[in-house]
Amino acid sequence: MDTFLKIEELSNPNTMAMPKLHSHPYYEIYFLCEGKRSFFFNDTLQNLEAPALLVVPPYIMHKTEGGAFRRVNVYVTPNCLNEYQQDLLSSLSLSVLKLTDDKASELIRVLRKDSALTPSDEHYFSVLDAKFSYFMLLLSDLERELAPKELKTEPGAVPLVMSAVNYLNRNYAEEISLDDLCRAVFTAKQTLIYQFKKYLDCSPMKYLLKLRLTKAKELLVTSDESIEKIAELTGFSSGNYLTLIFKQKEGKSPSQYRKETKDFFLR
Repeated sequence: MDTFLKIEELSNPNTMAMPKLHSHPYYEIYFLCEGKRSFFFNDTLQNLEAPALLVVPPYIMHKTEGGAFRRVNVYVTPNCLNEYQQDLLSSLSLSVLKLTDDKASELIRVLRKDSALTPSDEHYFSVLDAKFSYFMLLLSDLERELAPKELKTEPGAVPLVMSAVNYLNRNYAEEISLDDLCRAVFTAKQTLIYQFKKYLDCSPMKYLLKLRLTKAKELLVTSDESIEKIAELTGFSSGNYLTLIFKQKEGKSPSQYRKETKDFFLR
């Protein structure tokens, strides 16, 4: 698959937590239409209240949780974007657009237009492309009108977890043990493990491994560095070890991943 563009609507009447941190090689435009969600994004915990929109760039780990909600997401690979659209999504990354009800209704109307079409219909992909282009024009107007708000951790977030995540995000290329991390954030092992499990549903060292794999994926598709060099840059002891872990977690080698995904970033 050389390009990827998808519009997806989801409603849930119950409390729902995305079970795992994840990342992907494409932009996610997250449009919360109804409800409230907590959004873990990089090393930030942001509380969103509808209607609001934020842009998750490629290879940023994130997850959401909260009560009943409705959202519409747009997923798009960088190679689907023209220069104007790429600049717009880059400028909106790591920020929130708090929408008025009127503006939210306008965006929903565009995204839902001709939603009965399926990929088997003759003009489905042309309609999808046109719909996305119009949506981006509206988004550009909103950026000028509403002044995006930079994402910052909410006061209710857990300082210990955010401090540890921030440390790992800055030092993932170094050799880090659980003892090192606990010393860096001045806490005991069991306390840190408990807090990570409670709020991120993983251990601190599993978070570090996810982070290193995410950074390795990004370098695989955005650079021509060797596997050995990428291992060095992302905290793996060797190219062979990176390949072993990559196969275990992704079901394919780093070279296969690079071959299958690199075109997403070529225009």
